[in-house]
Amino acid sequence: MLELDELKSLHDKAYNHGQVTREQASDDLIFYWVTQWDDTLLNSSTLQYRGEFNMLRKAGRQVMADLRANPIQVNFDPQDPEREDGADFLDGKYRADDRKNSSIEAYDYANQDSVVCGFGAWELYTDYERKKDGSQHQVIKRRFIPEACNTSFCDPNAKRIDKSDAMYWSVLTAYSEDGYKELVTELTGEEDPQVDPSFKNPEQSYVFPWFSEDKKVYVTSFYHKELVKDRLLTLTDLFGSTLTIREKDLGDRMDELLDQAYSITDEKDIERWQVTKYIASGEHILSAEPIAGEYIPVVPVYGERSFVEGEEYFSGITRLAKDPQRLRNFQMSYLADIVSRSPRPKPIYTQEQIAGVEWMYQEQGPDNNVPYLLQHRKTEGGEDLPLGPVGMSPEQTVPQALMVSMELTSNAVEDVANPGIPQNIADPDLSGKAVVALQNQINKQSYIYQHNMKFAKRYDGMVYASMASVIYDAPRQTQIELPNGQRQMVSVMDSVMDKDGSIKVINDITNAEFEVFADIGPSYDTQKQETQEMLMTQLQSTPPNDPMFKIIQLKLFQLTDGVQFDDIRDYARKQLIVMGVQEPENEEDEALVAQSQQSQGPDPMVIAAMAEMKKAEADQMDAQTKMAGAQTDQFNAETKRMDTMIKAQEAGAKITNLNADTRKKATESAMSLRKAIYGN
Repeated sequence: MLELDELKSLHDKAYNHGQVTREQASDDLIFYWVTQWDDTLLNSSTLQYRGEFNMLRKAGRQVMADLRANPIQVNFDPQDPEREDGADFLDGKYRADDRKNSSIEAYDYANQDSVVCGFGAWELYTDYERKKDGSQHQVIKRRFIPEACNTSFCDPNAKRIDKSDAMYWSVLTAYSEDGYKELVTELTGEEDPQVDPSFKNPEQSYVFPWFSEDKKVYVTSFYHKELVKDRLLTLTDLFGSTLTIREKDLGDRMDELLDQAYSITDEKDIERWQVTKYIASGEHILSAEPIAGEYIPVVPVYGERSFVEGEEYFSGITRLAKDPQRLRNFQMSYLADIVSRSPRPKPIYTQEQIAGVEWMYQEQGPDNNVPYLLQHRKTEGGEDLPLGPVGMSPEQTVPQALMVSMELTSNAVEDVANPGIPQNIADPDLSGKAVVALQNQINKQSYIYQHNMKFAKRYDGMVYASMASVIYDAPRQTQIELPNGQRQMVSVMDSVMDKDGSIKVINDITNAEFEVFADIGPSYDTQKQETQEMLMTQLQSTPPNDPMFKIIQLKLFQLTDGVQFDDIRDYARKQLIVMGVQEPENEEDEALVAQSQQSQGPDPMVIAAMAEMKKAEADQMDAQTKMAGAQTDQFNAETKRMDTMIKAQEAGAKITNLNADTRKKATESAMSLRKAIYGN
């Protein structure tokens, strides 16, 4: 545990690092939100009129609107494939907490500061959510850090854009004297405490004279991160279900684990990061306790950021636009001075024309209430006098250089602050593709802020997952949000029986590790609107007799919102499930599909398809049979040919043998005859 002197020493190191950049950022906030005149130029101007002709607000609103129109989507992927249900639960719980007012407020103020001065931040913390039945559970909340560039001070050795490598972070919070006493009583139990001096005053603008009669006491929330040794215990119940907890948490859950018949089956020594939160004034450490998670729960978001000679510099749209904006204010104020302080043109008369009636011409403008004016027509010598004034006094001329420079300064402000809005974006003749191209051009101008917000949201997801793995460590009911915006109640650490008959714990994120990804994209409502437009286009080009026509219609009904439209939307969803277009989402949907198949029997289209398939198989078998018959006939013909050849050969052999026998008999007869005739 740190002592107060150590806290102050670490805070001073963070405070002194980057002080010049923070002072510039503070001046940017004053210039953008408060006044553009009360700075170093205040006493050097001789103008009577000092107006503000702010061109920064329009550019700032456009960038902030782009950030809100393209929210960052955070997804959790488990490093262990068997913890997929835990990742789905964490996705849904993060979406649900992301839409709470405190989270939206934290994002908006952080984005606002990052756009204006280049740096904003918010903080995550755990709190108890109490219900009417007396039960209470820990939940994760967010709160914005006002003027983060002036009130939050990070470890100077941290270089990453999300400051995930920081080992400590100090956040100053202002309290009134009564508020400080209530804080001390809440944290320490001390009644009627004294008001201690502030821990440290925040950064302030070096150009604006602040005057305040309210005395403020600044208290630090100091986060310190260190590596500690711990022991993990693996417990198993009678059904074989396992649970992993830290040894230090065993005492708090001993009775619960004994009731469920858990026993220790394995032990493991580990090293892990522990974050301790100190709350301290200038005299005392009021509170010091470890918090949930292994990350410092302060999330920074930058505008434009860079390192120059080892020092970190950041800025928003204000920094570069201040000089041309000052010049424009001066020029417009000078022009107003010329108009308001210069004398008005007056008629010129000779003394003879108005002699004796000068009083009629003394008052000017609305103060001249004389019903008519008199003028002499002749001189005393009888000479005619001209009627009306003989001339007019000259008007005050506006310097030509002023008019030219006003246009140049206007362009200069737009060059550095305008998010890239073309002048003809409201042209009614623009095609749809041209409008999309212009919108893409606008988005590119604010992309650097969106991209840096992506780093912040990714770190926010890391902090959230680390906290959630600690507080969602026991069975309970909680609400999550699906990707389509629907909410539902789920059970955390719920034990169910799988197909093999073994007990399995689902929605378990304790000791699980996740990869966190952040993507820039339109909100769900924007995506739904684009999908509806695409489906309408496809519906118009699809014939009514096409099976896809009904599917597109049902999908449009499913995506449509309206008063008392839930029943139609639910009917369309069920029809898509029954038709096999949409997968069942729960057991009720699966039962609906089974009931539909039993009541309706086979689909006629399926029967027709099966009949066609059977016919095709029969035709194929017939063709194969005919081919086999042709092959058999060919074989029989070949066999008969071979048999004929064999018989012919046999007949030829018989003739040959018969001829041989005949010749033999003839020879024998000749020999017998010769022997009979000649004796030998």
